[in-house]
Amino acid sequence: MGRPKVVIDLAEDDATRARDLAAGGLFVDHDVITSAGCDLAFNAECELVVRGTRGELSVPARVVFVDPAKGAGLEIVGFGPAIKEQLAQLVQVPPAAEGADARTAEDAGDAGDAGDADDADDAADAADAGGADAEQKKKFALNIHERLRGMTLADQIKTASSSDPTTRMTLERLYGKNVWEALLRNPRLTAPEVARLARMGTMPRILMETIVSNGAWLQIAEVRRALLSNPRLGVDQIVRVLRMLTKNELKVASTLMAYPHAVRDAAKRILKTT
Repeated sequence: MGRPKVVIDLAEDDATRARDLAAGGLFVDHDVITSAGCDLAFNAECELVVRGTRGELSVPARVVFVDPAKGAGLEIVGFGPAIKEQLAQLVQVPPAAEGADARTAEDAGDAGDAGDADDADDAADAADAGGADAEQKKKFALNIHERLRGMTLADQIKTASSSDPTTRMTLERLYGKNVWEALLRNPRLTAPEVARLARMGTMPRILMETIVSNGAWLQIAEVRRALLSNPRLGVDQIVRVLRMLTKNELKVASTLMAYPHAVRDAAKRILKTT
C-alpha cells in the first residue's frame, strides 16, 4: 500500500497557507484529512500534493504534529531553495492577469512625464522616513497582536509553525501553554525561544523531555542554563543536562544559588566521579 496522499488547493485557500508552505510546512485541517480518506500518524510519511493557479506539485512530507480533533502538521521532506521556488511558481499570477498587468504598465508609461514632476516631492518624503521608523515598528507590533488575538485553538497551532520569530514569540505570550507543544515541534525555533520555553516553571514534564531529548538544543549553553534553572526538571533530566557541561561549568553549577538544590547536588556528585 502506498503512502497517504493529502491534496491542498491553493487556488481556493488564503495567503496564510501559501506563506506556511514557503517556510517548509503547513497545518492540514481534520476535514481535509478525512476527505482524503487517510490516517496521518505522528512521524509517518505521506505525499503532499499542492495545486495552484499554474499546476500542481507533489512532494514527500512527514507528520510532525497530530491533533485528532483538529488536524495534523506536515513538514516537507528535503525542503530547500528548489522546492521553495517550485511552490512559489504555483501561486504566481495567472497569464490572464499578467496580460492585464502589462496593459497597466503601458498606461503607466504614458504618464511617465507627469511622474517625473513628483520626484522632488518623493525625495522630501524620504527625508522624513527615518524619523517614522520607530512609529512604523510600533504599528507593526500592534498589527501582529491584533492579527493573533482571538484565535481558535486550531489557528493557534497552525500559526505555531510560522517561520517568523516575532509571530511565534507573540503567539506564545498571548496563548502560553496552548501552543508550547506545537512550538517545540517547529524546527525553525531559535535558541532564545527554546530557552524561554525551557525556563517556564509550569512546563509539563513531557515537554521538558522534548527539549532535553533534542541534542542540537542541548549543545546551546543558553538552553542548558535555562533548563537547569527550572525546578520542574526531573532528576534523570538534570543528569543528562549536566553531562553536557565542562568541568568548570560543573563547578559553577554546584554552587550557583540560582539553580535548585537538586541541580547543585547532582553537579557535586558528578564532579566527584570525574
